[in-house]
Amino acid sequence: MKANPKETIFLVCLILLFLVGMLVRVVGIADMPNALNCDEASSGYEAFSILNYGIDRTGNKFPVFLESWGGGQNALLSYFMIPFIAILGLNTLSIRLPMAILGCISLVILYMLLKRIANKKIAIIGLAFFAICPWHIMKSRWGLESNLFPDLMLIAIYLLIVGLEKNNKILYYLSFVIAGLTAYSYRNIILFFTRIFNTIGNCTSKKRKNNNKTSHYFYCNCRNSIFANYIICSN
Repeated sequence: MKANPKETIFLVCLILLFLVGMLVRVVGIADMPNALNCDEASSGYEAFSILNYGIDRTGNKFPVFLESWGGGQNALLSYFMIPFIAILGLNTLSIRLPMAILGCISLVILYMLLKRIANKKIAIIGLAFFAICPWHIMKSRWGLESNLFPDLMLIAIYLLIVGLEKNNKILYYLSFVIAGLTAYSYRNIILFFTRIFNTIGNCTSKKRKNNNKTSHYFYCNCRNSIFANYIICSN
């Protein structure tokens, strides 16, 4: 069977966009940006401390929110750093690599999301802009804890849409787990979460009437984890 030239060109462009997007997010992250930001250094040392001693640098055991310099710091990225620090040691690369990898994954997720809700043409155009987006490139090269939020939320929304379309409970529930974890990456999104999950909760109840109790249960658990995080951080 002869290959369609248009499909071949499309596939080559798609692969090139993924390669370019991933390279600009990963290559040289140990050196660019130059030196660690103070919050990067803080998250990295907290991860090192939790890995080796089970406590943060102020003595709290497996904290869900870090005291950091005194103003507080979200803990999720530090936990993401732990396996990289265990393998590579405590250095700039191990501190920045988790965010860079997540940034690369988000390229794939965005393409699949746009392809599912629109079409292949829109998806590849969106990927082209996203691959060279200065904001996302910089976000992916810095190990700043709040920068986890956009990518994790993108993944959660994609899994929710696929789960609803395919009636796949595993994907459906996983989306809420990831969305709930997102609250531990950026505490200031509490108002955003309240609105979006009230909307999602209502939509899922209407679209899956036979799963009302289950969807409501997971929606409430996700919402409760967000408010628990807010209460903990406030105290």
